[in-house]
Amino acid sequence: MIAHDAADATLERDAWPRLYEHGAPAANVVILFHGFTNCPQQFDLLAQRFYSRGCNVYIPRIPRHGLKDRLTTTLADLTIPELGRCVLDAYRYARGLGRRVSSVGLSLGGSMSLWLAQAMPIDLAVAVSPFLMPIHIPRGVGTVAMHALYTIPSMYWWWDPRVKQNCLPVYAYPGFPTHALAEVTFFGDTIFDYAPHGKPLGKDCILVTNANESAVNNAVSRDLFAQWNAGGATYSQVVLSGLGPPRHDIIDPTTFPQAERLVYPRLEAMVLGGSRS
Repeated sequence: MIAHDAADATLERDAWPRLYEHGAPAANVVILFHGFTNCPQQFDLLAQRFYSRGCNVYIPRIPRHGLKDRLTTTLADLTIPELGRCVLDAYRYARGLGRRVSSVGLSLGGSMSLWLAQAMPIDLAVAVSPFLMPIHIPRGVGTVAMHALYTIPSMYWWWDPRVKQNCLPVYAYPGFPTHALAEVTFFGDTIFDYAPHGKPLGKDCILVTNANESAVNNAVSRDLFAQWNAGGATYSQVVLSGLGPPRHDIIDPTTFPQAERLVYPRLEAMVLGGSRS
């Protein structure tokens, strides 16, 4: 996968998937799923920290992300099967890298970690601010609205209309097609669709939310965990506070330098057996 992307002249170098490995199977393997419109560079510093603690680490590139053309609208054609294949491929590769497999994902990557917890016997899935529904929108209303949004021609929305294409980081897209936003929520719907039909297969899962979230509806994620735990899971939740003004991306050091001090140690502790608080 890395060689395939490295040979693709349309991709940013920062967007190539990356593998940090010790030349042999490790006790802990960590998959890091980047966020919607970002790329593997978002998680590179955290990956190196896990690697320095003996882990083998893999960061896949989510399909249609990481193109040199930052204003591309290719995300409008993103599909649920593409996302599912990306998740399963990453899990399959990780199984060969060591004994205990964990995943950590942010935003869309958080939803991908939840998908693994639902469908595969992963040892630990950590979902950070999963993008199941935009902020302040109840799931029932949002699902209807997203289906309506998908029936009209896709529009392009800036993450920050004040700076538009100058939005940081430079290796991420500064906006997104509305059809992509809808498809991301439909991907989350597939997790909800399976939730009532039995206990999820993941051995452990942690939902991590930001108390000062700016983009996703944390209540929807909590509803999913309530369904899972009612079905026999014993998954846990952690709320991070003290991260400053409202924000969604609490991982990328380019836009949130405090992540290395305020967030990374807590994620490392969750994955490597320390405190979950």
